[in-house]
Amino acid sequence: MTIEVPKSIDINVPNSESVQRISKSSKNGGVQSAVMMPTIKPIFDKLHLAYNLKRANESKFKLLVAIEGIHEGKLTDISILKDKGASAIYINSDEDMNLLKRVFEYAEFLNIPIFVNCNNKSLSSGIMHDSEIAYSLGVSGIPTYAESAEVAKIYELSKHFNAKVVFQSITTKDSIQILKNKPKNIFIDVCIDNLYFCDENLQDFNSLYKTFPPLRSKEDKEALLEACASETVDFISSNHIATTHKDVPLEEAEFGISKLDIFTQLAYSLPLSQKTVTKLISQNPAKLFNIKIKETLILKKGDYDVDISKFESKGKNCPYKKLSFQIV
Repeated sequence: MTIEVPKSIDINVPNSESVQRISKSSKNGGVQSAVMMPTIKPIFDKLHLAYNLKRANESKFKLLVAIEGIHEGKLTDISILKDKGASAIYINSDEDMNLLKRVFEYAEFLNIPIFVNCNNKSLSSGIMHDSEIAYSLGVSGIPTYAESAEVAKIYELSKHFNAKVVFQSITTKDSIQILKNKPKNIFIDVCIDNLYFCDENLQDFNSLYKTFPPLRSKEDKEALLEACASETVDFISSNHIATTHKDVPLEEAEFGISKLDIFTQLAYSLPLSQKTVTKLISQNPAKLFNIKIKETLILKKGDYDVDISKFESKGKNCPYKKLSFQIV
């Protein structure tokens, strides 16, 4: 028995590999279009933007490119870059507050969404979620307030503007609590890894589960799933990061989990209704960027075994390969 679902729009694909690989992996994973985030390599000027858009055109793939709003402590040419094809702005929350304010002013005036990585870098030098598990492994942890304190700050700033603001890759129940009564111009994005896994998966020093933002507690995971079910969360995205440096000690391993090749399949395997998943990975992203979903994907009900040998991504850093799960 099969189900037919709309293809997805992945709103968080860091530029960890070439546009060609991203396009091929997206097609594997039932992703009609993706938003490239400049979190691995900079995209802050016309040259960087044009290069990525050209490669996407060559690959015949609908790539939406987010540009840095602030680069090396200076405001970028947001208006010019939007005219040249930028689809979104990306910023880190711990930049200078006056610069953040300027970015919000531009975003409101130009009607372009802002994606905010809410993370205090000075508190985030650890390996994994700050918990008893991290302590037992003898590794440094990343506290939940490294995120939630920044969420509170950006939320307060957001309330003074009509810009569309996406709180990207939220991981904690505290952040959800802060944002639960958000106005219509504010959106919550959650990475799919944080809906499947928690810090317990790292108990055996398994570097495949080392990612950023980190996998949080089981309680946080359940809170995120509940927020998805109630549609407090607006988007589920992949945060697909292709790395090759994983077969090393946990402290030395790179952050990131590869899963763009199976993104839509994974989403419909979550303990959420089909209607909810469709909203969070297809309808809501399409509405944010005013694009149409023209294609569908056929999924076979029952067991689904992940075969990483078929990944188009260069990253085989995928813990999902050990799972056999139900498409519900």
